[in-house]
Amino acid sequence: MQELNNNICVVILTGGLSSRMGGGIKSLEKFNNKTIFDRILERITPQTKHIIINSNENNKKFNEYNLPVIRDKLTGHLGPLAGIHTSLHWIKRNIPQIEWLVSIPSDTPFFPKDVVNKLFFKALENNKKIVLAKSNDKMHPVIGLWKSDLLEDLEENLKKGIRKIMLWVQRHPFDTVNFDQNFFDPFFNINSKEDLIKAKEIEDRYLL
Repeated sequence: MQELNNNICVVILTGGLSSRMGGGIKSLEKFNNKTIFDRILERITPQTKHIIINSNENNKKFNEYNLPVIRDKLTGHLGPLAGIHTSLHWIKRNIPQIEWLVSIPSDTPFFPKDVVNKLFFKALENNKKIVLAKSNDKMHPVIGLWKSDLLEDLEENLKKGIRKIMLWVQRHPFDTVNFDQNFFDPFFNINSKEDLIKAKEIEDRYLL
């Protein structure tokens, strides 16, 4: 598995405005005495050798993790697609031998511990440059695998005004991987204080 992981870089996307949480960096919010971000990092670290953080906030907290922290190249808080673009650009400049990027949002603390491998194997199996995650047949476009040579095409589309991930994805052949979970959504995302309470309930009931 280590050879596989060497060809994939994972970006944790923290570039959003977190308006429903009241602003700030929602991934630094805590439940059960641990931040959302720490949970993300614990789950993703065994899955890949290369991890970067996409953040547009001037917060030194992320520097404590000793990981590259990259700000969107295109300004204006253009959404997760801009974070994916920035990450592909960083890969090209810093680790050009890497052929794949996996994007993980910083507000989904329960994503599967094999998400990277499953996305990658689906890409190899069906020869696709984009593979997106689904859970119980619901699409999660922010959680995806992207071939590094998509950079120029993505940049062109962003400059044309494309902001939604699926509007860009649908211009390319892509595939999906469905992660079924009977008890809770593995891609449950935390957007509000109420969601923090729900996340605690999920962890207490199913994961502790």
